[in-house]
Amino acid sequence: MNEKKLKSEAERLMKIPGNVKGAVFQTHAIYVRHRQGEKGVKMVEEQMGKLGYPLKFSKIKTFNWYPEALNVLTILTIKELFNWTEKDVIEMGNFAPKYSLVMKILLKYFVSVRKVFESAPIYWKKHFDFSDVEPYKIDEEKKYAIVRIKGHKFHPVICREYRLGYILRFVQFAVKSEKIEIKETKCVFNGDPFDEYTVSWD
Repeated sequence: MNEKKLKSEAERLMKIPGNVKGAVFQTHAIYVRHRQGEKGVKMVEEQMGKLGYPLKFSKIKTFNWYPEALNVLTILTIKELFNWTEKDVIEMGNFAPKYSLVMKILLKYFVSVRKVFESAPIYWKKHFDFSDVEPYKIDEEKKYAIVRIKGHKFHPVICREYRLGYILRFVQFAVKSEKIEIKETKCVFNGDPFDEYTVSWD
């Protein structure tokens, strides 16, 4: 996706309503700094300005609301700038909860995989002022859980990449296993009414 296409995508995204807490931008900055150094952070800020949506990570307030469209555009910009693969974006999503202040506040609830599962709607509402997460099914004996996210349709980079790592991290907080797998089993960009993720572990 070149800059012209990215600008066109930005215009489309910005028409979609919904807000997210500033904490997500702060974790993006931490991860980019981890991978690309301070220069990389500046590159992202400069590119966002060129796209017409200036962003200064240092000015972001953890608990303030910002457009989710801006968050999605930031992830797309990072991926484009550094030629990251899907795996890189999944790793970025997996990294985020470990450094989120909101997450640290809620970690006390994550004493078991069932508690993580049941607390998902609470956590979601702490981050988004729109859409919902449904802890659809959990089977601790067969060691799998299914989560559905409804009302969130921005770009496949979120549902097929970033969110895979993000949800996986939640389970990793609660399950002590070397083998935890996640896959998207339904997707709004495939015509499904919601995104659905199945997580399994040994």
